[in-house]
Amino acid sequence: MAAELTINEVAHIADVPPRSVEKAIETGIMTPVKRRGMFTKTRARFLNVDAVCYFATVGHMRFLKEIPVSRKKILMKAIRGMAGTNLAPLDLEPGLHLDLPMIAGTKLEAARAYMVNKKRHITSDLEIFGGVPIIKGTRIPVYAVSGRLADGDTIDDLLEDYPEIPREAFVAADIYARTHPERGRPVAAGRPWEAAA
Repeated sequence: MAAELTINEVAHIADVPPRSVEKAIETGIMTPVKRRGMFTKTRARFLNVDAVCYFATVGHMRFLKEIPVSRKKILMKAIRGMAGTNLAPLDLEPGLHLDLPMIAGTKLEAARAYMVNKKRHITSDLEIFGGVPIIKGTRIPVYAVSGRLADGDTIDDLLEDYPEIPREAFVAADIYARTHPERGRPVAAGRPWEAAA
């Protein structure tokens, strides 16, 4: 399975801090692939969707954080062996039975849906907002979607305003915006006089 998720996307979907993903890479539990991002010229590190399953499992089973790296590598290898298939229960060692479909199934489905919907609904065009990622077929930046949701609107509010856009497009736009922060300085950063105006 191709490495299609950035470190931030894996962390967001699995609901773990990005530092946890970085630490797993540093300790050799998983190896990222370095390549160009969807809308950037810079190279980024990407992981397979099985990383979401790993972090969802470790995040759910708090005691797994304390096991040695060698055992975590075994867990990752077992999860990777299921790549492309449905998750199955796993006996990591005698007395340690992990019901992976129950523990990580929902987050794995969310990751797979995001990967499909990101490709289907998010694009970038230099002629529209200088290449800021937008929802395909619109002039709606992903950051505007995320901003509205952060300000209290719901996906249903967005659907009411834009009935021609599918729910999946808004969900993908929000995840993309949260995991790919805009470059540059925030509007008022370094210019306190603008914030007061």
